[in-house]
Amino acid sequence: MNDLTAYMKTVSRAAMFFLAICLLVWALVPQAKPYAAGLVLGTVISLINARLLGAKIQAITRLVMENTGKRINSGFISRACMALIGTMICVKFPQFDLISMIIGLFFVQMATLLMGILSYFKTNKGMRGKG
Repeated sequence: MNDLTAYMKTVSRAAMFFLAICLLVWALVPQAKPYAAGLVLGTVISLINARLLGAKIQAITRLVMENTGKRINSGFISRACMALIGTMICVKFPQFDLISMIIGLFFVQMATLLMGILSYFKTNKGMRGKG
């Protein structure tokens, strides 16, 4: 299993845990339903976008390793359209808060950044005294 697959697995687990918390808030706190629903929608879209980007990165890596002349794009348009669909849902249905959905869109990126920082300090922990 390569690093990207391991990172995606860890980030997916964190996202599922966050989604469970958001759904609990949605079920138990009636005043927070639109905010929790927006966070759920944004986080789900963020997770889908991360999966799409991970698949594209693996495809690009495979093409580079095979040294073929084929070109492949990073799928930005499809990921941007997913965010646009989430925005349209929030605008059309008042059950979803737009700002919460936008915050949820950044969950996977922030979780990946935090995981990378923690991984960096974990691997370089023993190297501090050396140098």
